[in-house]
Amino acid sequence: MPTVSQFIQPPLYWQQFEDLALGMLSEAYSIPDAQQYGRPGQAQNGVDVFGRSKRYGWIGVQCKRLSDLDKDGIPYPGGPITRKFLRSAAKEALAFQPSLSIWILVTTARRDTGVQGWVNQLNDEWANANLDRRAIVWSWDECIAYLNSFPELQRWYYNDVIQVRGTADLDELILRTIALAFSRPAFEVPLHCESPAEFLQAISDTQRAVRTGELLDRESRHVIRKSVGGWRDLDDKDAREGLSFIDKRLRQLRSKLEQGRKDKKIREVHGFLDFTDSVLAHDLEKLRKECIEALNDILSRWNLPVV
Repeated sequence: MPTVSQFIQPPLYWQQFEDLALGMLSEAYSIPDAQQYGRPGQAQNGVDVFGRSKRYGWIGVQCKRLSDLDKDGIPYPGGPITRKFLRSAAKEALAFQPSLSIWILVTTARRDTGVQGWVNQLNDEWANANLDRRAIVWSWDECIAYLNSFPELQRWYYNDVIQVRGTADLDELILRTIALAFSRPAFEVPLHCESPAEFLQAISDTQRAVRTGELLDRESRHVIRKSVGGWRDLDDKDAREGLSFIDKRLRQLRSKLEQGRKDKKIREVHGFLDFTDSVLAHDLEKLRKECIEALNDILSRWNLPVV
């Protein structure tokens, strides 16, 4: 009987994508002890995951998670994977020790004939130079094929997605994403410990998460988590009304902060917020506190961890 394959969205966290690549390498080449190489920030010679296959020898994988999505939430074909990037990454992999027999570029971009052609050229060049190694590209289409071929891998890495069955599950995904957006210094540390620009950016990013369900990384500005929508998409009426209240408070918080900077009531001293108006500082703190209290009330009713 033929099986039915399903399309699966790429992970939004780069760490999860590396975890998935580790699982695929383990399953596809029977390498139970495959592991991630180094840590973020270290020179990795074009390799994020590696392992030794009994049949092929050492295999290295570099992960390239793309953040550009089309209107359907699918990565654009090819994306920023250019010929220059591919060749540069492959050249780095040549320096990896022990020497690799196979180097795999795994990406969330869809399958692209241009990228496949560049890989074929690279393999021809290596063969002509008597280099006993091979380059492979796993597009997201190949990743989906592996996930559908290895049910245990799919259940392990996509347990939360597979378990989504109804509106309550979708609501929970939205609430968890919004809760994560509030788990940042702007809502945890005293106001005077934040810089004006960073605090304003944090408020803006939180507003975006509440309204759209998209959470951006503070440093890279990439989308690191995306739920099925924002507060308006919640089925739970009470949660929707509560987050509407929070959305309005965030708007007031941002407006007061911007106006305070214009009026010179908020300054930057040694890189941190400084208030010349204690009433304004009190108002900002009150608005921030109201947002957290309202959110925690919603999360508690859903039996979710509070922030």
